[in-house]
This record gives sequence, structure tokens and C-alpha cells, in this order.
Amino acid sequence: LDNDQPLVHVGYVIGLNYENPYINPYQEFQRFKTHPKIRSIFENGKRVSYGARALNEGGFQAIPKLSFPGGCLIGCSAGFLNTPKIKGAHTAMKSGMIAAESIFKLLSKPAKEHTRKGLEPSDYELRIKNSWLWEELYNVRNFRPSFATPLGIFGGIIYTALYFFPFRGREPFTLRNR
Repeated sequence: LDNDQPLVHVGYVIGLNYENPYINPYQEFQRFKTHPKIRSIFENGKRVSYGARALNEGGFQAIPKLSFPGGCLIGCSAGFLNTPKIKGAHTAMKSGMIAAESIFKLLSKPAKEHTRKGLEPSDYELRIKNSWLWEELYNVRNFRPSFATPLGIFGGIIYTALYFFPFRGREPFTLRNR
């Protein structure tokens, strides 16, 4: 990389709950990059790398039952994404560690107490609920649903200003996902 030239990191997020069935996230990103206010940033630039992700961002209200015979849901498959931060690697690692502890505890029991086939780490969900991971997700539980009110994006902005920042998830209500 040339040290005289600035390095630009660009991210473009489109929720998977979009209403237009013909929307193409790739084309929307291309359109964004050609906007008159943005284009100059990319002119004569050199792409170093790129990638794409699909994020499970149903939020706290969409977390399913976390264990089943033979396994458990961890990370993004369980919906452990901190939506306001768009971060989930730390919650994925923590849920993986908790899953490993639950499975190890189960497998450490004498073979007479269980059959190895279809073991369910049933204490995994309780361990998750007693961890900082659950508290973190609970505290941001209303962030995403606040944008799905009849006020749309303005409802989300109002909620964020009035509740999210001052109370940090300690508000006495939970909004429903729609």
C-alpha cells in the first residue's frame, strides 16, 4: 500500500427484511459508490479486498431454544448479534465456550448415566442466560424493533435518543419484533 494515499474502508448494510422483492444489495452498493457526493472518494482508487456477509439480526426477541439432542446453537446461528454495534464475534466466541463447557460436563458423567447418542446439553441455555452475553443482548433488545414502528426510521431515532442512550437497556418495556 502506498503510504501517501489514504486507505478507505466502506461498509453498506441492507436489512434482510426489506419489502422490495427486487432489491439487489450488490447493485445498491454500486449505486451508492457512484453518488456525486461519494464518487470522488473512490476515483483513481485501488480495491485491496472486499467481502459480503448476511447477518442474522432478529435480536433478543428472536433467540430460539438453544439446545437440542446432539448439539446447540451458538454465535450467529443463535442470533447473538449485537445489532447497534453490528458486532457478533465476541458473542460467538463466548457462546462457543459456554457450549463446550456444557458438553464437557455432560460427557464427563459416567457412561451408565447416559447414552452418547443424542445427548442434549440442556444446561447450556441457563449458562447463556447467566452470562454477560445475555445481559448485553438484553440491553439492546429494543434497538432493532424501534425502527419497525409506524414512525419507521424516525421512530428508531427517537427511541435511540430518548431511551437507548440514557437508559442503556434498562427501560421497563420490551418492544415486539414485527
